[in-house]
Amino acid sequence: MAYTAKPAAMGALISTLFADRLFEHGIPYVRVGLMTVYVEECTTAQLADMKRRPAVEAIAAALGVVAKAWDEAMAMHGMFRQTIDECQRRVRLELEEILDEHTALIRKAAETGEHGPNPRVEPQPTEADRHERLPAQMRTMGADPVPRRSGPP
Repeated sequence: MAYTAKPAAMGALISTLFADRLFEHGIPYVRVGLMTVYVEECTTAQLADMKRRPAVEAIAAALGVVAKAWDEAMAMHGMFRQTIDECQRRVRLELEEILDEHTALIRKAAETGEHGPNPRVEPQPTEADRHERLPAQMRTMGADPVPRRSGPP
């Protein structure tokens, strides 16, 4: 991922993945909500102190902190170790797959010149134009470069 993000934003994403996996296991909404609150309390200060960085690095930095907090929360709520380990494995696998897929798409677009200007609307770019636009294309492909929350802070 070729844009920058704060680990706190990526931590929220990772936490959502954990919650979704628990819903799939049939864990009640309120219990997952209680675990989510615990995780947010444990991770907010740690993640807030981390600086903005490339998104892949932000995910890596947040993953260890958030995964540890979710492990503690699930254990505290009496979940079996096998279920906790399966949830951890699935979240990590899903993140790896998405990151690999996104990286491959960026490489393909860079090599083939996809996602360029529409030839019916804009004139054909020169080679210099393509090189100049590449970083901007990589930053904006498939994601908002600055994550935004939909509700109050």
